[in-house]
Amino acid sequence: MFLKNMFKKQSRFEKYLFEGTIYDNSETVDLEDIKKMLQGYPSKEEEDQLVQSMTIVQVFKEFIRLIPQQLETIKKLKVLLTIHVLMGDIKHGRLFVQQFLGWIGWQHIEQKDVLNKFSSVQTMIIQKLALISEIIQRSKLKSDVNVLFKDIDSNIMQFYKMINALNLILGQQEFYAQVFSTHRRIIVMEIYLLLWNDVIALYLMLERFVRQFLDCYQQMDQQQSIQVYELFNEYIKLTPQVKRFAQLCLFFKNCNVNEPKWYQPTKKEIEELQIYFQNVKIYLTSRSKRLKIEKSTPQLNRSCQGTGRDLKKSQSQSQIISKSDIKQQQDNYLSNTTMGYAKRIYQGNNASQAIQYTFESDCQTVDVIKQ
Repeated sequence: MFLKNMFKKQSRFEKYLFEGTIYDNSETVDLEDIKKMLQGYPSKEEEDQLVQSMTIVQVFKEFIRLIPQQLETIKKLKVLLTIHVLMGDIKHGRLFVQQFLGWIGWQHIEQKDVLNKFSSVQTMIIQKLALISEIIQRSKLKSDVNVLFKDIDSNIMQFYKMINALNLILGQQEFYAQVFSTHRRIIVMEIYLLLWNDVIALYLMLERFVRQFLDCYQQMDQQQSIQVYELFNEYIKLTPQVKRFAQLCLFFKNCNVNEPKWYQPTKKEIEELQIYFQNVKIYLTSRSKRLKIEKSTPQLNRSCQGTGRDLKKSQSQSQIISKSDIKQQQDNYLSNTTMGYAKRIYQGNNASQAIQYTFESDCQTVDVIKQ
């Protein structure tokens, strides 16, 4: 093994990677090590200009390829933290996710302690978040909420993917409390803060969508409005869970999260929505039944008319009647028409703004990496 390692040629990036804070015995990851990966390696200020720089895609591909299958639990957590930060970068996050989606994670082993199980749970969550990385990016950018109503069918699907990811994270709260009560290391706290940034950004985007919906649901297409109403109900369920998730910061010293001004629809608003959509569902159900009946009616008429023609043909064959005396009658078929609904999407101006998280910005919710 020694001889093998001695003759093995190590690339400059590989040497840099394994000598940096991601794989060393330090408590956390230095943000500068992650920034260098986002700039390509080696950087332009390197003294050795003869070494060709790697593209950012090559850096990401090598970083994923070089993740060891056997690692200490703390180092696994540092790798997961690095992945989470790279995935969330506004400029290059999408490129990183394209490389990361092929990573299968570490081999499953028996969970000997709670911290090891925590690393397994985080691996599962990171892989889930990678699948909705574009939604997370949108949630952290300052964008007009009215854009979400322009392609409402597609955005509803995106919101349900987002809600599934939120439910996965928030469903681990009891386990997180167990971990945080016994392991209050910096790396564990930073992973929690990264999760909080994603959770609150997704939640606030859903909140902006719901609040705009409350202003315009009566002008929306009824089928679409019912789908958004279901999102409203999901939002109501999520709110207390997100509040509890924020309180997990109390397990750590000097850990504060910026909670938003929690929005709570009034009792009157909720009751009005319930009554309105009960009536909409009744109307749509009755209309659907009526259309089915109307659709089947012409088929019945055609069947009866066809039988009549066959009977007349049989009778004409049994009688001697000149063709000149026979007059064919044309069949009259009923046709159905349905009225379409005009889709009017209200354009409001009171959209709240999300927070943009990027390395170049100084206005992060929290400093998730200690420099």
